[in-house]
Amino acid sequence: MERHTIGELSLSNNNSKAVTTLCGFRFSDLNCNGKLQVVKVAEYLQCILVGVYQASMFLEPSRYYRLFMRAVKYRFHRDLTLLNPDPLGDTAGIATEGATGGAGWDGNAISLIEVEHFISAVGKSSFTIRTLLRAAGGVDAVGGKVLAEVLLKLVRINPETKTPMPLGKAMLQREQFCDGTDIEGINVAADQPANTFIQPFVVLPSHIDFNQHMNQAVYLRFCEDTATLAAKEMNSVYPSVNGDFAQQSVETCTIFYENECKLGDTVHVETWEASSRRLHFRVFKEKRVLCVVEMTLYD
Repeated sequence: MERHTIGELSLSNNNSKAVTTLCGFRFSDLNCNGKLQVVKVAEYLQCILVGVYQASMFLEPSRYYRLFMRAVKYRFHRDLTLLNPDPLGDTAGIATEGATGGAGWDGNAISLIEVEHFISAVGKSSFTIRTLLRAAGGVDAVGGKVLAEVLLKLVRINPETKTPMPLGKAMLQREQFCDGTDIEGINVAADQPANTFIQPFVVLPSHIDFNQHMNQAVYLRFCEDTATLAAKEMNSVYPSVNGDFAQQSVETCTIFYENECKLGDTVHVETWEASSRRLHFRVFKEKRVLCVVEMTLYD
């Protein structure tokens, strides 16, 4: 079997990739109620996906194009938000639903996470990578369970014209192995009410990635921070989430990126509740939309 490898990561010609690694969540990744912050999961997954991103470029010369992240969708299992801290290693293991918390490590903690990547959809100028996080250890009831799923849609861009360009032959040949799983579009403008909550943010040096643009995960952080502030308003724009947003468990989060922002830019996040426990966000700079986000919450 032909296999293209970069470090530990690889993409084989049967479209599959899997690696088992220690879960590195830390106490600083938890919110004030002891739940794992969604943005931290996004940051860790983004680091893991860098290897897949590089492996996909390894299939074809990359100096002739760049890959633009068009959209990403996260789906989280409830168990992913329940952690059992390990003070000795400054990490947190994933505990089963209903397990008691507290300091120390117990038999319910899951210390290994298996990360599997494969290309799930291929278009003319874009492809989607599907990533599954499974519990590789711990109690039998949780072992093997998919704790999180991520869909990442990348578009091949001509660096000179900044327009989509066709994928190469090596990538197009992978369509035969795809299951067709892709990211559905969202329309935040269709249900925007008159009453919304808007919060400004300034892009700081710590928000900038190697492309000199704001890192994609920071958009999600801005949305989480805005939701936290909006939920505390006396007349909240979130009728079903009024109060402490940190008590909520996120089920899905879908982000579509439209434009980029840079160091020193002031951006605004506008949010409202589109329907019960379905939150919408619009991140914009002046009149230009940077990204739109839909977040659904567990009951």
